[in-house]
Amino acid sequence: MSNFSKIVILILLVLSFFFIKEKYGASIEKTLASFDGIPKFEFNKKNKTNKEERVKKPVQVVQNNQNSAKKEVVDIYFLALDSNDHGIYKRVQREVPENQDKFEYIINELLKGPNVIEKAQGTYTEIPKTTKLLSIKQTGNKIIINFSGDFQYGGGTDSIYSRMMQLIKTAVNNTKGKKIYLYLDGKQANIIGGEGIMITQPLNEKSLEI
Repeated sequence: MSNFSKIVILILLVLSFFFIKEKYGASIEKTLASFDGIPKFEFNKKNKTNKEERVKKPVQVVQNNQNSAKKEVVDIYFLALDSNDHGIYKRVQREVPENQDKFEYIINELLKGPNVIEKAQGTYTEIPKTTKLLSIKQTGNKIIINFSGDFQYGGGTDSIYSRMMQLIKTAVNNTKGKKIYLYLDGKQANIIGGEGIMITQPLNEKSLEI
């Protein structure tokens, strides 16, 4: 047999192999799989892509815990009128900023008075705007609030009574178990206002009762 004939036969065998593989490959695989001890062959590997692998790759989920910590909410007491035009003590809430002393924040918010929205809703305060917080001293279970003397001036007896109760409700309700004392210009306030309203200390909701 000449070399040319051998080459022709080899080409025909190769073509025959690919023809059989293309047309009957799946059937041959299925048939071979039914026999034990015969090595298994996989056809059509060439066209396999990594698409499925990419789809099945787990997606990394990044959780943002930046705002997971809850801020402490405190109560501030102002004044308002009910539906019958009777004066009431109105509680509003504030969130204590991070890295700020809770009690100092509460007293400063009380002195600021209601915000714009609260004012529009009829909320007001009897504490004079000129009142300044001079200091807060906390030792053990005792807290001393030192206001400027402006706190006791302006308005009549009802106004002074109302501002005192605003302070008492705000301070006492946010500091359970603490003894709260009011000082004016560095001295304990046992009598307040031009008409001489007596105060029993530490402060509580009965401090203004005679």
